[in-house]
Formats: sequence, structure tokens, C-alpha cells
Amino acid sequence: MPLISCDEAFDTRVLAARLAAQPKMLAKVLEMLELMENAQGDLRRADEAERRVTEILRETGQELLTGWAGQVAEAVTAEARAAAPVVGHVKKKSTGIRRMAR
Repeated sequence: MPLISCDEAFDTRVLAARLAAQPKMLAKVLEMLELMENAQGDLRRADEAERRVTEILRETGQELLTGWAGQVAEAVTAEARAAAPVVGHVKKKSTGIRRMAR
């Protein structure tokens, strides 16, 4: 996955394609843009804007960490399966410990 630096020129089509592949993240970015542009026209006080920004960032952070954790879990699972394949169901050979006669 290519990293995008603010110092370098980048293709906006690449960014749009990456965001399109992550619909929840795209929705959060659009929500942040609407907030910044005050699209609804209802933000008149700084405390309300701050509350909404905090809410959006908290939700975005949760989405990011959930997505990251899912990708890491899949990678670790694939590595573990490749390293040592899991043995399927095997019939138990022992019937247990015999009771001692009294």
C-alpha cells in the first residue's frame, strides 16, 4: 500500500480508489468535510463544533483500529496455518485411567 505524503504530489484518483475500497472510512471523510464546510449551516458555536469533531474522530479511530485488527488477525492466522497446519479431528485412543480395585 503506497504511503501518501503531504509534501509530495499524488494522484487524487489513487486516493479516491483507496477510499472507495473502504466505504466506512469514505463516509467518515465526507462527514469531516461537511463539518468543515458547515454544510448544514447549523454550527454557530465553537463548543458544538468541537463536540461534533470529537465524536467523528472517536468513531473514525474505532473504525481504523477495528479494520487494522482484522487485517492483522488474518495475516497472523495465515502465517500460523502455513507454519504448522492444524490437525483435524483425531479419534481418542485412550479410554481413560482404569480404576484400581479395592
